Amino acid sequence: MKNVRKHWLEILTGASLAVVVLSTFAQVLLRFVFKVPAPWTEEVTRIAFAYMVFLGAALGAKHNLHLSVDILGNAPAALRKIILSIGYFLSVVFIAIFSYYGWQHSINSKMQTTPTMEISFYYIYLILPFSGILMVFYLVKNMISELRNQGVDNK
Repeated sequence: MKNVRKHWLEILTGASLAVVVLSTFAQVLLRFVFKVPAPWTEEVTRIAFAYMVFLGAALGAKHNLHLSVDILGNAPAALRKIILSIGYFLSVVFIAIFSYYGWQHSINSKMQTTPTMEISFYYIYLILPFSGILMVFYLVKNMISELRNQGVDNK
């Protein structure tokens, strides 16, 4: 149970990937083997893929694995901390704006539904602010860890 609480984001991201794979497999199997098209599989795949991408982005922030260029390796520690702080601050501001407008978009899409399964787009777009909040949390946590010279685990 402790591992589930510690790795819940990894589990959700992996579950989203599993849903993408299974629904794509079901779509191919139903369409080409049984000659029975199932339009719901395409919607499930798209929704699960979106969730996988945004949860994966939060996972990248958690483990500090987003794309970066390490040109500060030989810089003095004080300069390195200043530049890292600026980078983290700008990232947090961008993600906070992203989260705010993701929330606005979710609210504005409540009445719109998907064509086949008639799921409100509110639930689909809700992953935008949710992943944004997670990314802000992990970015701030990583920034504090970096500034305390503890580094961030890339495991």
